Amino acid sequence: MPAMDPAAPGSLAAALALVPDPRRPYGWRPDYPPLPLVALLQVTVAAMLCGARSLYAVAQWAQERVADDPGFLVALGVPPGRSPCVATLHRVFKALDVVRFEQALSSWLQATGLDPGDPVALDGKTLRGVHGEGLPGVQLVSAYAHHAQSVLAQLRTPGEGQELAGAKQVLERIPLAGRVVTGDALLTQRAVCTQVVQAGGDYLLPVKENQPSLHAELEALFSPLAGERPGWARAPAAARALVGDGAGGQWGTAELGAAGARQGPPRAPGGPPAMGPGRSGDHALPG
Repeated sequence: MPAMDPAAPGSLAAALALVPDPRRPYGWRPDYPPLPLVALLQVTVAAMLCGARSLYAVAQWAQERVADDPGFLVALGVPPGRSPCVATLHRVFKALDVVRFEQALSSWLQATGLDPGDPVALDGKTLRGVHGEGLPGVQLVSAYAHHAQSVLAQLRTPGEGQELAGAKQVLERIPLAGRVVTGDALLTQRAVCTQVVQAGGDYLLPVKENQPSLHAELEALFSPLAGERPGWARAPAAARALVGDGAGGQWGTAELGAAGARQGPPRAPGGPPAMGPGRSGDHALPG
């Protein structure tokens, strides 16, 4: 198997070549140079794609490849007969510029035939850490492509309660035109929706009881039984009417007055107003 050319445009090696090497040539043997950083990172990426979830697993995967297919690691840039050990992986990743590494992977994923219309899910996660203040779990916000099953961008936040600010920064790192952005109820905020719409995307976000006014208004707008259940009041006409701009644009609210006033979109029998090519009629959120 021929070695991959780091200069080949669009290759993983070319993307990883932009990551600075944190190692310094102190005490290196001229006859036994260290593994190239690009080769080490490519081995790690390939091992993780094959299911490796720890440094030990990555090192074991590489050793097995040397045993069963000596040319495989050579194609990734590793000198013949060699493979990274656990100690080498630990030293490199401890000092590696994580932000530059993630940016390189993100750029490579977005440039390798990723469907521009692939929906993106925003979510925050907490990595496992040592309980207590000594080593708390790391808080991350990620943008995940549904169909490609890949993380397009990821950001480490200062801690809990910073997920919303982190989500806005993650959205700035990925192309949103033609995409649908999904997320949990925490991201159902005007600023996030405005950012997505201004970038040419759409959003599909849930509304829960943590926003009681908006939740009640949407229930009144879209429930076919609104106003007919005990204790429920039908929404006023101005809130029930959903109108489009006539060109497949955004939906909004309009006053219903005397005869000849603007009418809302057609309502399916016994169902909510039919949503045309425009976006939802939530007047509390942009778009």
